[in-house]
Amino acid sequence: MYKISKLLGNSEDLRHFLIFLLLLPFALLTPLLVEGQVLQQTPAAGQDTTLAAPDSVALSAPSGDIATTIKYAARDSILFDVEREVVYLYGDAKINYGTMSMEAAYIEIDYETNMLTATTLTDSTGKEVGVPVFTDGGETYAAKRIAYNYKSRRGRISEVVTQQGEGYIHAEVVKRNENNEFFGLHSRYTTCNLEHPHFYIGSQKFKVIPNDKVMSGPFNLVIGDIPTPLGFLFGLFPTPKAQKRSSGIQVPSFGENTRGFYLQDLGYYFAWNDYIGTLVQADIYSLGGYNIDAKTDYVKRYSYRGSFGLQYNFLKNDEADIAYSARSTNENLLPPTQRSIWIDWSHTPVQKPGRGRFSANVRAGTPGHQRVNYNSASNYLAAQFNSSISYQKTIPNSPFSYTINARQSQSNSPQRSRAAGDGSTVPGAGNMSFVLPDLSLSMTTVSIYELFSDAPSTGAWYENFTIGYNVRARNEVSNNIPARSFPGLTNFIGQTRADTTLPISFNNIQELWENGKREANHNLSIGLGNYKVFRFFNFSPSVSYGETWLDEKYTFSFDPDSQKVDIDTTNFGRVYQYAAGASLNTTIYGTAYIKGKRVEAIRHLIRPSISYNYRPDFGDERFGFYQEVMTGIASDNTARVQTLSRFRSGAPGSSMSSAMGFSIDNNIEMKVRSKTDTAATKFEKVTLINNLRLSSGYDFAADSFKLAPIRLTMNTRLFKMVDVTLASAFDPYRISTNDAGVARRVDEYYLDLRRLRLARVTTANLNLRTNLNPAARKTETTSPTNLPALQQDMDPLLPDYIDFKIPWTLALDYTLSYNRSLSNVVDIRQTFGMNGTLGITEMWQVSYNANYDFVNNNIAHANVNIHRDLHCWDMSIGWVPFGIMRGYNITINARSALLRDLKLTKRSRGNALYQ
Repeated sequence: MYKISKLLGNSEDLRHFLIFLLLLPFALLTPLLVEGQVLQQTPAAGQDTTLAAPDSVALSAPSGDIATTIKYAARDSILFDVEREVVYLYGDAKINYGTMSMEAAYIEIDYETNMLTATTLTDSTGKEVGVPVFTDGGETYAAKRIAYNYKSRRGRISEVVTQQGEGYIHAEVVKRNENNEFFGLHSRYTTCNLEHPHFYIGSQKFKVIPNDKVMSGPFNLVIGDIPTPLGFLFGLFPTPKAQKRSSGIQVPSFGENTRGFYLQDLGYYFAWNDYIGTLVQADIYSLGGYNIDAKTDYVKRYSYRGSFGLQYNFLKNDEADIAYSARSTNENLLPPTQRSIWIDWSHTPVQKPGRGRFSANVRAGTPGHQRVNYNSASNYLAAQFNSSISYQKTIPNSPFSYTINARQSQSNSPQRSRAAGDGSTVPGAGNMSFVLPDLSLSMTTVSIYELFSDAPSTGAWYENFTIGYNVRARNEVSNNIPARSFPGLTNFIGQTRADTTLPISFNNIQELWENGKREANHNLSIGLGNYKVFRFFNFSPSVSYGETWLDEKYTFSFDPDSQKVDIDTTNFGRVYQYAAGASLNTTIYGTAYIKGKRVEAIRHLIRPSISYNYRPDFGDERFGFYQEVMTGIASDNTARVQTLSRFRSGAPGSSMSSAMGFSIDNNIEMKVRSKTDTAATKFEKVTLINNLRLSSGYDFAADSFKLAPIRLTMNTRLFKMVDVTLASAFDPYRISTNDAGVARRVDEYYLDLRRLRLARVTTANLNLRTNLNPAARKTETTSPTNLPALQQDMDPLLPDYIDFKIPWTLALDYTLSYNRSLSNVVDIRQTFGMNGTLGITEMWQVSYNANYDFVNNNIAHANVNIHRDLHCWDMSIGWVPFGIMRGYNITINARSALLRDLKLTKRSRGNALYQ
């Protein structure tokens, strides 16, 4: 001990030396004792493998400033400065301290000042390597130098890059406080993930509250290192946690159309909570019009999701002239001033066993609203809009289920406007109909034997009998009230009212209800089993019964004074009908063995089927559904008598039916040797005809034209890529023309074997469809999730998404239709369509769609879309050169949803023809 003391010089050196000797074995053994803290690294080629095992130390927390164990490791070496109480880590240094971790080429731990310092190192080529990365509480920072006090939890970071939500912050100096907030000097905020971003928002000072918001002082937008004058006095950028929504302003777009200069989609989004949010937005036009739109999206996990939207539109057009009333062909012409509303509601439940299912799909509003405020060609061209609300439930442990429905439909074509009380004009009432309510109770088909007996089945023939039941009650109301009429009756008392279309309002509820139709339908089906006959045939008899209760029943009588028919109406009527039938079918297989070089065999599958149905003549007087009525006196003083239905609707047919139907289905397949099989032992199945069906019927009880039209349909696939569909109909009866040139069917068969005539073609349709790109045929057409910018624009001129994975696609469609009238007038229509995409480069994508009409020799519809991937930006160009949707749209916008309002849009779109 004396020699060691003389060598060290004083007692203080001796104390430090003894501490070092005590720590040395602990440092050597720690990598073996602390499991999971030694981080291995694969040595590079030519590298000394003796350095592959890093130094690693884990110190237990002493009583003092260190709150928990500090675990650290390094690939090259770990040095201890005992006198200064500093640890040096070289080469892939790593530190873990509680929730904090740090990685860098060089890390220094100062226990006296509680500081962690990390920097880069310079390799043999002079390049800086090992950029420090600091992580704490889910936040990550990358910088050239990091100084962090693990006691006060404050730090200073130089030349830092950190990610906050979808954005990245580059700062010259960052200071971090104990509240996990940090402040940046000379900062840049961007959503571009490159080291040198394409664009950024620059500001002298930034403050960041992690998982909450980023705030800045005065800022301006810099694109391509070129400062722009775009900016503001302060900036606020929300950075919520993943899938957490936040409220905020929606920046509008501007432009010009026939309604003047406009600001569109100016709004605010209210994020009430994680399950419901509301977007309120408005459009303002310089000519005085405006549009207000509110849409609420809601979701309850594992239960339902939906959205509810309400639009109010005021169209101001004081310059509407006579040309509009005359339905001018000017497509830019707008209707007179009007107000309109529109409701969109969609509610979709998650199906759960034993629970009811409530669903809604509502699209309703003022007639013509979608013609003026269209956002897609489908909305503009739709003949009508349908809405429905329903609740369905199956009663557990029973065959019963019930449904409650409410439905509404309205025409899309607006009516002529009428004057309003304030001097403006409002649209006339459009055609609307309501079915409210529509109730049904159903019993699934069950075995009659099991329904009435608990005894086990014995296999008797009567145990195959089944029964099913359904009852449905509905009330239908329409504002389109036709003049009172009775088929076949032209002279009756009270025939004064004309067709009327009533506005939908509370003042007209009573009249609408009185003119509505109410009925209840009962249907009972009885199955008599399925039996094998003659070994190869399936025989299935059946019986059905139906009954309808109606709210009106008529009794006719002739009034000799007025020489008209008087009609007495009661509030209840009952009609019923019943029928019986049977079907017989089988399957026939036939195989022809070819034994050729490639073709092994051809198989023909035939499925013939015959059915018979009988229904009595419910026009017979004993049923009371029809009445023979005297309607007047002829010129020869004889009474004119007609048979009239005593019900407004629902009466069964007034003639007996004894009809037989037949059909033959064919399937032809070929067995061929595989091209890749050299041993000729593997075979493939090739479909020549997928389904060829011939069907018709014969009514034995009909007075004339007993044979029904003959129908021939076929579908198959040629060369594994061309889908072929054929549908045709043939009239078996001859056509005759009288002296006046009027053509009519004659009860004589067209068949003439000497002239090789079988039947007269009335309609024929051929459709050929193919996709020439094999990769596109194999790829599921699901919308990718990495392009939100395109989905946000919602412009009809732009595609829903762009798929860069497929370099090109090309789909072709050809349709040929043939129609022949009674007067032998032939109408032939041919259309050819093509659509696809072309990836010019990895960043450029072009999609196209066009249809050509050969009859009119014009392009019926065409559009071209160009998309450019600008890394952190998207550029989309949409062009429709023809039709009501013609126009173009050019949009350049930031891809990130966080900066979705950072965009430039130029749009030119023709207005819909309001007719």
